[in-house]
Amino acid sequence: MQQPIATALVGVIVAISVTVAFLSRRFARSTSEFYVAGRGINAIQNALALSGDYMSAASFLGVAGLVWLWGYDGIWYAAGFFAGWLVLLLFLASPIRRFGAYTIADFVAGRFHSRPLRIAAMLGTLMVSLFYIIPQMVGAGELLGLLLGWDYIFAVVIAGTLITLYVVLGGMRATTYNQIIQCILLWTAMFVVMTLALGKFGFSYSRLLTEVTALPKLGVVTDFTRPGNWLDFKNSFALIFGLVLGTAGLPHILIRFYTNPSGRSARWTTVWTLLIIGTFYMMTPVVGLAARALLGDSPPTTNLVLPMLAEHVGGEGMIGVVIAGAFAAILSTVAGLVIASTGAIAHDLFTMLVPGASDRRQVVVAKLTSVGVGVIAILTGLVFRGYNVAFLVGLAFAIAASTFFPVLMLGVWWKGTTEKGALAGMIVGMIGSAVMIATSLLKVHTLMNPSIITVPASFLTIYFVSKFDGKTPHDTMEFMHKVHMPEKVHEAAEAAE
Repeated sequence: MQQPIATALVGVIVAISVTVAFLSRRFARSTSEFYVAGRGINAIQNALALSGDYMSAASFLGVAGLVWLWGYDGIWYAAGFFAGWLVLLLFLASPIRRFGAYTIADFVAGRFHSRPLRIAAMLGTLMVSLFYIIPQMVGAGELLGLLLGWDYIFAVVIAGTLITLYVVLGGMRATTYNQIIQCILLWTAMFVVMTLALGKFGFSYSRLLTEVTALPKLGVVTDFTRPGNWLDFKNSFALIFGLVLGTAGLPHILIRFYTNPSGRSARWTTVWTLLIIGTFYMMTPVVGLAARALLGDSPPTTNLVLPMLAEHVGGEGMIGVVIAGAFAAILSTVAGLVIASTGAIAHDLFTMLVPGASDRRQVVVAKLTSVGVGVIAILTGLVFRGYNVAFLVGLAFAIAASTFFPVLMLGVWWKGTTEKGALAGMIVGMIGSAVMIATSLLKVHTLMNPSIITVPASFLTIYFVSKFDGKTPHDTMEFMHKVHMPEKVHEAAEAAE
């Protein structure tokens, strides 16, 4: 399926990304600029960048494909991806920004003054990021190879090299501007495909549902507009639980709140992000159901549903836009993961091993680390070629939900949390989620997402160990005052500093 228009559009995206990185290179000369863009990204800009960072290829291609395959059950993914932002808005966005740091390890180490906690958070960040990077790189190779005729190895190397280039050149600022552009492309592509598809049904969603309901039974799917074709109640609840809390614990998402100038800006960033991704995920079920009605069983895989629907309703030009959007989704997500991984190594580990290192030296180490992470991303994409990597995304969300969410929630909202409690809870969540998913793959149990077990286990561990320990940090009340103080007071305090 070689597509000259799509190839040209991908070339345009590459040119724009490199140009933005080149123009932003003068800003990436300090650690504040490299990691958090000098905390100068406003709410709307950051919302667009966060949305671009979050709407990965799994969201852009996968949700519509799952709705096409399973009907209503596929919508659970859209609901889970969206609802996690409500948790961020209500509980974490503003306090995390008010604390003022570069990484999640900075936060837990600053809250509990603990080197072991910093190391554990660094390892958790690397685990989540790696398991998120792998499917993105594999997706880049397979998608571009299938739709553009590119060799798999060539596609993976091109994607990994481009991402590494603009992260190294421009740091968080270049990454942010590129993610803004990519978000606009993703949202627009989905909107145009949905509009053209609905036009086939007289722009009537009820008519679309009527036609889908009338479709003949397909395997276990008896009605695409009702739940229960794929997931039972237990696994539906487990999936949503894991996706919601996993979203609120993803390191590459959380660090973006540090780029806001204030806690109020971080909160408004979340509100705008809810609007952008909310409307995006409202469109994906419509596209998936329209694909079932218009294409039937013709797409060979779920990842090809959206491109094939785009070609059906808009011709070669539209499929070119969708392929370019999918490529943009991969670039945007992996760039955020590279930044998060670089922060874990170059900032969290390096500053611990070499305390007092100059700002310039830290930036040099960060750029070298970005190159190393980019190489690892390329190599893992090559090594895992042909693997069924869907479980890796679930593992990333499960580890994020189980490792980081309980520690962040209790660290921010419960003054009785101690260093030993936080460390024990983080270890239980990290190891427990990995063991649960491994045993699921071995068919020991049928639970698709372990978070409904590992997240409560992590919360309970933090609570009981903290109660038994009783040694809260000496500056706990100062911390609580800082992250929960009225916004105007906090802004005045930051201005004074």
